[in-house]
Amino acid sequence: MTAAESVGALVRRPDLGVPRLVGRDRDLSALGRALDERPGLVVVAGEAGIGKTRLLHELLGRRPETALVAVCPPFREPYTLGPVVDAVRRLADRVTGLPLTGLAGALRPVFPEWAGQLPPAPEPLPDAAAARHRLLRALVELVDALGVGLFVVEDAHWADETTLELLLFLRARPERSPRLVLTYRPEDVRPQSLLRRLVAQAGVTRLEPGPLDIAGTADLVSSMLGGEPVSEEFAGFLHGHTDGLPLAVEESVRLLYDRADLVCEDGAWLRRDVAELDVPPSIRDAVLERTSRLGPAARAMLAALAVLEGERAPALVAEVAGLTLPEAENGLAEALAGGLLHEDRDARVGFRHMLAARSVHHALGALERGRLHRRAGAALEQEPVRRVAELARHFREAGDPDRWAGYAEQAADHAISSGDPRTAFGLLLDLLAGGAVRGAAVSRLVQRMPLYAAPGNGPLRDLVTVLRATAAGELTPHERTEVTWQLARLMFHVGDVEGASAEMEQAVPGLVGDRPVAAVHAMMMLARPLATAHPAAHHRAWLERAGRLVEDRLDPAPEDRLSFLMDRAATLLVLGDPAGWTAARDLPGDGRTPGEVLQRARGFANLGEAAMLWGRYADARHRLDAAAALAEEHQHLRLRDLVGATLAHLDWLTGHWSGPRKWQASALDADEPVLRVDALLLAGLLDAAHGDHHRARERVLAAIAVGRPRGPVDGARDPSAVLARLAIATGRPAEALAATDAAWRLVETKELWLWAAEIVPLRVRALLEAGRAAEAARAATAFAAGTRGADAPVATAARLLTAALLARADGDPARAAGHFEEAAAAWSALPRPYDALLARESAAGCRLAAGAREGAVDVLREVFDGLIALGARGDGDRVRHTLADLGVRVGTRVGRPGYGDRLSPRELDVVRLLVEGRTSGQIARVLGLSPRTVEKHVHSAMRKRDAPSRTALAVAVVESGDVPLPGNAPQPPASTG
Repeated sequence: MTAAESVGALVRRPDLGVPRLVGRDRDLSALGRALDERPGLVVVAGEAGIGKTRLLHELLGRRPETALVAVCPPFREPYTLGPVVDAVRRLADRVTGLPLTGLAGALRPVFPEWAGQLPPAPEPLPDAAAARHRLLRALVELVDALGVGLFVVEDAHWADETTLELLLFLRARPERSPRLVLTYRPEDVRPQSLLRRLVAQAGVTRLEPGPLDIAGTADLVSSMLGGEPVSEEFAGFLHGHTDGLPLAVEESVRLLYDRADLVCEDGAWLRRDVAELDVPPSIRDAVLERTSRLGPAARAMLAALAVLEGERAPALVAEVAGLTLPEAENGLAEALAGGLLHEDRDARVGFRHMLAARSVHHALGALERGRLHRRAGAALEQEPVRRVAELARHFREAGDPDRWAGYAEQAADHAISSGDPRTAFGLLLDLLAGGAVRGAAVSRLVQRMPLYAAPGNGPLRDLVTVLRATAAGELTPHERTEVTWQLARLMFHVGDVEGASAEMEQAVPGLVGDRPVAAVHAMMMLARPLATAHPAAHHRAWLERAGRLVEDRLDPAPEDRLSFLMDRAATLLVLGDPAGWTAARDLPGDGRTPGEVLQRARGFANLGEAAMLWGRYADARHRLDAAAALAEEHQHLRLRDLVGATLAHLDWLTGHWSGPRKWQASALDADEPVLRVDALLLAGLLDAAHGDHHRARERVLAAIAVGRPRGPVDGARDPSAVLARLAIATGRPAEALAATDAAWRLVETKELWLWAAEIVPLRVRALLEAGRAAEAARAATAFAAGTRGADAPVATAARLLTAALLARADGDPARAAGHFEEAAAAWSALPRPYDALLARESAAGCRLAAGAREGAVDVLREVFDGLIALGARGDGDRVRHTLADLGVRVGTRVGRPGYGDRLSPRELDVVRLLVEGRTSGQIARVLGLSPRTVEKHVHSAMRKRDAPSRTALAVAVVESGDVPLPGNAPQPPASTG
């Protein structure tokens, strides 16, 4: 026997199999217990390749319940409810005989093949959220009727938002719903995804499988080799190269097998020379090297499956691969034997790991990828049920714009009918940005888009770019008018009011001739006195022109006339014209068609906001409540939510803070950008009242960054007013002026002084603190002249407050105290108790300066009690310190937070000013504290930062990031108005 033959007798190739589940006994037991002990949600979280799917499938094999397993594919635009719909189809081929009510008729759009078995379709609903809610209730009824006991969603990080809403809906009825299990990758969850809210709920059982240790790595490899032992050295080396990630271990072993590098010596499997072990640096590289060793038919089937995604029938894969069925079967057999694919119970085949599928797909050349997508689209067009979103994806990748556009529009229609406007918006935006639709068709498509569902201003700006390019192309006059009209509307949405107004004015003449109702809408948009350089008279002219068109040339539908009348009344009020109150009183009270109901609800909401601008809070609440009731009754859920935001802010103004606290906490992660802006602003105001000015400022800047601009027309919801309030509270007059500069210029230009009621006291105080007394006096005089005679309670309170500030700066504390007390009474009458308490605090300070100690102390006691009762703990602390300096003690703190080694909000306020080089006396004056209290905060901060001196403290807080350097502090962005 030769030496080579002797070696061959000792060395043999292993029979490589699918690894068994190893190192997961504890996780599997925990999953079973969680499902047995209580209803709820079980979450399996972890990185790609850690074994989430394998763990789940092992669990399903042990459970007695009927399981519905929805697998979410990584589509760029998720198919609305696609994973759940496909799972239901796999579970049942018919619904005849199931105990379904008429509600199940809402399922017809998502299960068209069952149209003959489902009840009649219900009447369409006017609101997307209401339609979506009805669809979800119908789907839950179907799930119940199918006897589903275990509802599983795999790769939930790729789920569409409606599927996640379905899970939230099921979570809301834990005693009646199936057990819920989902897997996901935390690092791949979108920032605003509902999945974040879902997994953060109380009662969620969370498992995070970890990587294998060396022993687990050896067990996994051994299970692939028929249970035979693996050398410790080999297992350790393999573990070091894969970090114990099960998928990486498996792929590395398979690659070594394909290279013929695995041998059995002395009863243990090892690599011929461990020192030379070459494991690819990534799973992708390992997968691609393994596929390169397969035959042509197997590679073709893998490429076709990577393009199709998910589990597919072999005949379909063969058609896309361009193979005969015998060739395809041979290729599948090779790929299955190599462990790249698996076969499900319905004889469909798919990749065992999504990472392998993505690796194969990414490795395809552009021409080959396009050819396969074209074949996939053509094959899927022949399926009994057409998944139009999937067809749109294939024809997009195939470079077939006509079929892409046709299927994408169908998919958008399906998404809207399912109550999923965000997916519809994404599908249509993809068409426009990809150039699949051109010319006049662009305007038609934009008109269909649910713009309110855009996830921020970025996509809307992309649409503006597309429409600009379209408007510059070859169009008929009629087409150009339509494109310009759509362009102007979008520019209004993104806050480019100046540009939008110019485009709108160009569109009006053509609209008057072709579409007079649209012309009225355009004129009413131009009548809205937003952030343009035009004076109020310019907007009033457009309002009157719209009125003449309605009266002289139109016989509008009842809902169009009501829309105009509602908008006219609200616009007059925003223009500061009391005639708006008469117009509001004379509005028709009837009209029950769906269109009229929507216009009434929308109009009441706008009138309520206008009433808030005037400070007529009782009137505002009456109208907002009416709007909310109509929106709720008739299922205009988006409008209901927007009105809810306005009511939450009204509650904050009028001193009912428990409601706003709950509302803003729930709305901070809302899909609707306007709701997020309002929630951030409200959270900032509450943080500031609690004493955390730094966090409050971060919230307001985050609200501005969302990109839904607000301005002085929004009154107390103007971010510039909130920023200025925060800057004043922390002794930064220059920052307060910078925050209000743009808003002030806008008010001066338009001469709409009512808009300045929120910012004028702040601006006057900032000017005074900056040593610009003459400018402060001129600002106060201009505001007083512009609002004198207006029955606007908020303007009256603001005038009295500015008079008090000027008197205090003039060194006349007695006169200042009187004005502050008048301002407090005016704020109380609105009512705005928080502002009234702050004015009373200032009045008491002036009384103290004038020598009237006893009365001032009594007032400060009452102010302290009022602030604490309201929830303004930060302000209450300030008053407490003032009283302590006067030798007066007030009630003990209840529930004071413990900050440990962290600086408290008040300590942060002090050290920020310390870093700016201010003395204790200066800091005391800025923050309304005594020098002794300031010193106490400084010493506490020095102790926490182990700083031996004030200078060392300043260095420490800057280096730790607690406080930015003064020169590097970000400037508050000016309001766009």
